[in-house]
Amino acid sequence: MKIRRPAFEAIQAHGAEGYPNEICGIMLGPQGDHTVTEVRRARNIILERSRDRYEIDPLDHIRIQREADDAGLDIVGYYHSHPDHPARASVFDTERAWSGYVYVIVSIEQGKPVDANAFVAEQDGGPFHPEPLEIS
Repeated sequence: MKIRRPAFEAIQAHGAEGYPNEICGIMLGPQGDHTVTEVRRARNIILERSRDRYEIDPLDHIRIQREADDAGLDIVGYYHSHPDHPARASVFDTERAWSGYVYVIVSIEQGKPVDANAFVAEQDGGPFHPEPLEIS
């Protein structure tokens, strides 16, 4: 997956700002291109376990989808952070994944981004497979 540097840096900044809780958002790009050119922050509606769980607010998802449609962009995938945890997909992440999208996980250690990995789901609910992450 290709992601433009400003979009990747926005994901890292969001993760650092949200630390010690998980943050989440949606990655957008030109229709049919599968390159992330923009990201949109979304609210994590899980409050009690926000250090190790996320769920995108459905109202944010609808709003961002409409914004993408209006701008001629596609939803390429989703991102979230793992505070003080490696950038590996958890069972929870995998079980909630949709096929056809890329998932980027950024590891935030002590408030600073240290690693990121991308994954794709073979089918809805996984399994996940690593996806090369090309930052340009």
